[in-house]
Amino acid sequence: MDKVKKALRFLFSMQFALVILGLFVLVCIGGSVIPQGEIQAVYESAYPGWSGLILATGLDDVFHSWWFILLTLLLCGNLLGCNLLHIRPILNKMKQKTRPLPAGEDGLVFSGDPETLLKEMGFGKWEQIDRGRYAIRNKIGFWGAWLTHLGIFIIILGFALGQMFTVNYTVYGVPGEEKPIGDTGLQLSIDDFSIELRPDDTVEQYTASLTLKNPATGASWSGQASVNHPWDANGLRFYQNSTGWAADMAVYKGEELIQTDTLCAGEYRAVEGRPELLVMLRAFYPDYTQDETGMPTSASGSIVDPGYLYMLYYNGELLGMNVLRADEKITVSDYTILFSNPRSYTLIQIKRDPFTWLAGVGGAVLLGALFIAFYLRTEEIWLMEEEGHWRVYGRSRKGSLLFREKLAEKIKEGTK
Repeated sequence: MDKVKKALRFLFSMQFALVILGLFVLVCIGGSVIPQGEIQAVYESAYPGWSGLILATGLDDVFHSWWFILLTLLLCGNLLGCNLLHIRPILNKMKQKTRPLPAGEDGLVFSGDPETLLKEMGFGKWEQIDRGRYAIRNKIGFWGAWLTHLGIFIIILGFALGQMFTVNYTVYGVPGEEKPIGDTGLQLSIDDFSIELRPDDTVEQYTASLTLKNPATGASWSGQASVNHPWDANGLRFYQNSTGWAADMAVYKGEELIQTDTLCAGEYRAVEGRPELLVMLRAFYPDYTQDETGMPTSASGSIVDPGYLYMLYYNGELLGMNVLRADEKITVSDYTILFSNPRSYTLIQIKRDPFTWLAGVGGAVLLGALFIAFYLRTEEIWLMEEEGHWRVYGRSRKGSLLFREKLAEKIKEGTK
């Protein structure tokens, strides 16, 4: 039994908490640095020689790995156990009317009126003790450290549960498009997308104006998402993640326009009525040129001489690939395909974290705990009667030195 108690004390100790916190921080850093949830080829390309270890240990999906869950449980168990161990002593302190005189402290000599001293030190009432008086105020201060631990516990629990159960969606498109958000039944309308440039033509900010719609209820929400400034609506958080190029594709059969589509770079569409014939906008070069090896590239980021790199597939086989310039066209059989109206698209990352509120509750508890610990700190005073004077002892759970200096000042004033 003693060994079990000793083991539990270690598991609920500050030393064990610091070890787990250190590991927890390292894991979170790893999860932030290493891309999460990518396919194996991404890790093999970005981390040659290390990709096998990353995949085997779950570093490609840190926040859903069994060892992250274990670390979270250990840390939460440590904080919760620590609080459970200390709740009874705190309750006992709250019930006590008097507390023993602190050992090993030198009291201050006071020859004035004890009632006046207690009042000036902020003590409204006192208790009679052997050979003297005892007063305490702000007993709630005993709970400061306990509530601090509780707040940290709730924050970590909310963060961990959020990471494990957060659902991510991705929507991308150009202004005027409306796209479904995964399986939520909601629609996201991209109302506008702007790129702010600095004087040197480098990007200052990306901003997307968005409207979230619920077709089932008719409800809608409007707002903006920009880099480092997400937008919150209906329990979802919208991040301006990235951008790229898009263009309009027009398909003619003979002289008749039979199809128009907007393609973002990397997207493809089947020709209307010919599902075996696919057209892909592989890349777009706003100021088309070729490098020294003859590969297509862009001389600048401005649309000067647009080039559209397309790929044409028939029954899964590559039929053709080239760069279209200006009004050049793709001709296959009696179909004519051309691209126009190049513009930027926005990629919006959407997250649903069902435990954000829990982290908020933890933050509120932590702020309240810090207020209690530093501004409602428990203060105690003992006045022990001696021959012809009083010997005064004071103690404060926080700011003890300041409290004793104030006590010494009041004693000096009351002794005059």
